[in-house]
Amino acid sequence: MAFVDLSFRFDPWFLALPKSPLDRGRVHRVVLRTGFGQRATPGSIRVEAGRGAVGDSWPTHKFSLAAKNEIAIINVHVLRSLADGDEAKMPLSGDQIQADLDLSEANLPVGTRLSIGSAVLEVTDLPHRPCEHFVERFGATAAKKVARANRKGRRGRGVLCRVVVDGEIRDGDEIAVQRPPPTSG
Repeated sequence: MAFVDLSFRFDPWFLALPKSPLDRGRVHRVVLRTGFGQRATPGSIRVEAGRGAVGDSWPTHKFSLAAKNEIAIINVHVLRSLADGDEAKMPLSGDQIQADLDLSEANLPVGTRLSIGSAVLEVTDLPHRPCEHFVERFGATAAKKVARANRKGRRGRGVLCRVVVDGEIRDGDEIAVQRPPPTSG
């Protein structure tokens, strides 16, 4: 029996979301994972190279990949849709930054630098995929939606970054995009 991919049915969902800026985005909310399933929304976080967000439990997790997985960013419109507009549920995604910014591969190629507050992050090549906890909190359909968006280069689950310059990131901070120079070839 042949496998039939019906995930195309989620494309209209993604395309109907509000459009986010390409070059100058904004932090909607910063989040710290303070324990299993526990989140804090402190209004500001400190990020450090090799450590990620200070006070976040991710570095102690057995699946932490350090330099390529220090900070996770998710698009606020995607997350709001998956949480059915419930702002209190949104921090459960596990991403330290919820942002109004186009996170697609076309807009943020690997190596893109994001200046946020006094910090600078760099987009890594590590894909951000929905984990079992994401499925538990948002449902199998939500995981399928973001997985489809990932396959289409839209980064529905978000983007993973490393910290290049330590600093503070606050709710409402502007995100300035600096793409790497195009490679000739």
